[in-house]
Amino acid sequence: MAKKQRGSVAKRSDRNFGVRYYDEHGERRYQGGFTTRTAAEEWMDAKVDEVAALRRGDAAVLARREPVTVAQAINRYLAQHDVDPATTAKLRRQLRRAEQAFGDRQLHTLQPYELGAWRRTLPSGSRHDFFRALRQVLEQAAAWHWIDVNPARPVKNPKPKPPQIQPFESWDELDVIAAELDARYAAIPGFAAGSGLRPQEWIALERRDLDRVEGVVTIERVYTQGRLKPCAKTSRQRRRVPLRQRVLDLLDAMPPRIDSPLLFPAPRGGYIDLERFRYRAWVPALRAAGIPPRRIYDLRHTYATWSLAAGVGLFALSRRMGTSLAMIDATYGHLAPDAETIERALLDAWDARPTAIGH
Repeated sequence: MAKKQRGSVAKRSDRNFGVRYYDEHGERRYQGGFTTRTAAEEWMDAKVDEVAALRRGDAAVLARREPVTVAQAINRYLAQHDVDPATTAKLRRQLRRAEQAFGDRQLHTLQPYELGAWRRTLPSGSRHDFFRALRQVLEQAAAWHWIDVNPARPVKNPKPKPPQIQPFESWDELDVIAAELDARYAAIPGFAAGSGLRPQEWIALERRDLDRVEGVVTIERVYTQGRLKPCAKTSRQRRRVPLRQRVLDLLDAMPPRIDSPLLFPAPRGGYIDLERFRYRAWVPALRAAGIPPRRIYDLRHTYATWSLAAGVGLFALSRRMGTSLAMIDATYGHLAPDAETIERALLDAWDARPTAIGH
């Protein structure tokens, strides 16, 4: 009777253990990614038993070891992923590079070191999202017992550093950009910088969302990934934002459109495609105006920066921008001008108020 193999655990670092063993074909294998020796030993014991069963021809074990390729795993995962179709489409786009690189590979042949090397070849701006999508598929494959351990788990996948905030300096700068845009789009820079709305929010606005008597706009829906979505009733995104007179004047100067209920319709009356707007209108307008490159999202940053400079508090700003106070503080808190001086003046004024005893 052949002697049963035992396998061995190898320590690579303080929280990185691996297992060496021989598979059912007698080939030497290595599986890493274990954070403790105990986890590695438990996996090794199960693997050794599995290899022994495969060598005996155990039908049940053979059935569980159906060879699944990366491409098959991606397709099966997306087929059962019960989310919004737009989210599934986005995930499929993110997985395209992984399928191109490893599509024909069987899952159990993937190794952490080669996944880490592949990750470094991805564009820096989308590297985190692309790798996270593949890790998500492999994690589900492990849950379905197609593989024993997710080989992407030990690969670090830090988020990219957020881009530097580059607000616009003045209304004059926005006016110069507006002058270079088609008249149908000319109000967008001033409206976005004057209201703080996200692009997917102002694209979805309809004229009925404006209350000119009260001077406010209501955000009830967004247009993202080619789909119109209502804001959840409990979401911070559903809100009312006051519009300063300058923004209302910009809207009044817009060419009238009767072919669409949208506030900012595309030339044919539908929703603006943000990518096309960026490359066909926004970037050329900045270039023609002689203004350094800016993201469309920097219009929202401009609203936050100018609001803080005007003395709007962080709490009020978080409500107007539809996000958490913590996010506002982390992103813009350092921009609040003379915060200590203003706070000290408020406290001194409180202490100097008239009291019943002294008057």
